Amino acid sequence: QRRPNGMNRYGVILDQVGMEAALEGFVAAYLRPLAGMLFPELVGAQDAEEHYAFTVRYEASGDVELAKHGDASVVTLNLCLGHPGWEGGTLKFFASGGSGMYALPRGNLSAGDGQIAFRPGMALLHRGQHKHQALPLLAGVRTNLVLWLMGRHGVVRVAPYAVGEQLGPAQRWRPPEGPPPPA
Repeated sequence: QRRPNGMNRYGVILDQVGMEAALEGFVAAYLRPLAGMLFPELVGAQDAEEHYAFTVRYEASGDVELAKHGDASVVTLNLCLGHPGWEGGTLKFFASGGSGMYALPRGNLSAGDGQIAFRPGMALLHRGQHKHQALPLLAGVRTNLVLWLMGRHGVVRVAPYAVGEQLGPAQRWRPPEGPPPPA
């Protein structure tokens, strides 16, 4: 069985268990337009055409933490599944240092630092390249569904769009392509 990503050892790749069509519909109707609305400087017409979805599981006998990293995505959805009862496992975000060729903008709350304590049903949408880590899980089991958005062939945009190049609401919330629904 293939690992869900290069850092986690335990989880399931959702497209491999029959969820590809449902996830594509969810991405097209809701997630892609929402990502474009919240991050217009990064999500253009072709910047979120593909997705990669998987679960990750944290527990004492497996993965208990995840080192500091940026995702292989332009935007990431992280949804906490399962039952309450774990301790620790907080998601920590690091402030963008404002360095690099295309660093996350300084002063923007979506590029700041902070910690998120997940609870079942809680979802978080963030820039894929925003550095973060999962702090150690101290007790129990936590499972999350992670969905990465990226351009065709896995391309991840890092250069921001100028304001005049960003998509407007009508372009972001376009109807899904395909045949019309039955009458």
